[in-house]
Amino acid sequence: MTFRPLRALTAVSVAAVLTAALVASQGAAAGVPQAHDPSNSPTPMAKLSANTNTLYSLRWDEIGPDKRPYPQLVTQLRTALGLPKSYRYTNLSQLLGQSDHIATSGPVGCPEAKRAHGALGGAYPVRSDYWICLNPTDSTTNRWYPQGVSGTWDATANGVVDGERAFAFGWYRRASTTDRTPIASRVTFLDEQAPMGSFAHRYQHVLLTLPRYGKNGVTFTSVPTHAGGFVWYHQYLLVADDGPRHEFNGILVFDLHNLIDLALSPRADLTSAQAATRPFGLHNGRFYSKGYRFILPLRGIWRPSVGPLTTPQKCQAGDLHYPPCYTYAGLDRSTSPPSFLTGEWCTSSACGKGRVARFPLSPDKTPCTKGCLRTSGGTARPTSVYTQPVRYAQGGVSWKGTYQFTTSHGGAAGRFVTRPGATAVTRHYAGAGVQDLYWNRATSTPMLWSVTEFPGVGRRILYGVRP
Repeated sequence: MTFRPLRALTAVSVAAVLTAALVASQGAAAGVPQAHDPSNSPTPMAKLSANTNTLYSLRWDEIGPDKRPYPQLVTQLRTALGLPKSYRYTNLSQLLGQSDHIATSGPVGCPEAKRAHGALGGAYPVRSDYWICLNPTDSTTNRWYPQGVSGTWDATANGVVDGERAFAFGWYRRASTTDRTPIASRVTFLDEQAPMGSFAHRYQHVLLTLPRYGKNGVTFTSVPTHAGGFVWYHQYLLVADDGPRHEFNGILVFDLHNLIDLALSPRADLTSAQAATRPFGLHNGRFYSKGYRFILPLRGIWRPSVGPLTTPQKCQAGDLHYPPCYTYAGLDRSTSPPSFLTGEWCTSSACGKGRVARFPLSPDKTPCTKGCLRTSGGTARPTSVYTQPVRYAQGGVSWKGTYQFTTSHGGAAGRFVTRPGATAVTRHYAGAGVQDLYWNRATSTPMLWSVTEFPGVGRRILYGVRP
């Protein structure tokens, strides 16, 4: 099979426009760009003790709040939905083929990103290589906020899933415009490629759901997670959560082989007048999803090993007496086998600057379950835990021993580069409202991608830099 190149980024006409834009942006940020955050003083990373490694250990929990296993509930949900017997799940190619959203890329598709009000412009311009803006509705909503980001270059060694190359990034829905409490979450799959010269990228939202068993049978609700970090590995989405609902604190695992198209269900209501207002799940014999055509049920949760699984423990960033908080997630494919990273958001001197842990994963060609974290005696243990070099960490990844961290604090944002034990920490500007990080290995030089969360056309974007 011949896979399409990154067409919107390699067409001759597009390359010429992007080159001009890059020259202009680099000229505006002449010299060594510094992270714009005067309160963030970086310090060297230090390896922490074995006791910290034990505190970071994780145990698998697939029993839902109704005391039923999630796999059993997913099977029952499929039966209750009346899905065709021949239907297994919707794969990535089929999902993008049904896309009803369009994003635009680069200085032609989205010039607003480089302007004074944009995520990459203003007084602290970012040396960005490429960027993609969502449609006006998703760019401006003040109820849904993007957080974690990953993609097919995390999922497989060749960066291809079902013949496609795509990004996957998560959102959380706020309780209100002023209340940041998460009440729902979703994942968006966005085509990395675009028709030659069109700058248009297909994308589709998928609602993350919690299978439940109610008084009228199996149902589902939303997953009230912050979705702060994403890693897509094999067919799994690993989602870091440090939200206020501590029963979800840890690493949530979603199996993409359970992705369900509700349009195939005779019992799902996607289009009636009440479809957008009904609560999620089963009501009067019909299933409602507030119009979301695709849902992805929870498979299980890797929980901190502190305390009994039956009593989920509240996380406390930086405090060695409590389970750590899982704010972001990243993948390191330069190690063998690949490594999963997760770290903390810290805001005060009492919290310090937080910790980042590394966990080994199953190799690429080895079948795996439960999100592919390697275990010993049923427990996933980190190979190392380090102090983070900066506060306000929103994302972290590593490649061949070098760590990259993004920070966002109010209107200030930065990207920091260092190695464990090194005294130097290099500072760079980052997009306003920058979040999680994702290595895209599509070129000889890996490109670092992130997503920005602030509402506004040109402010809420995916963007890449060559580190």
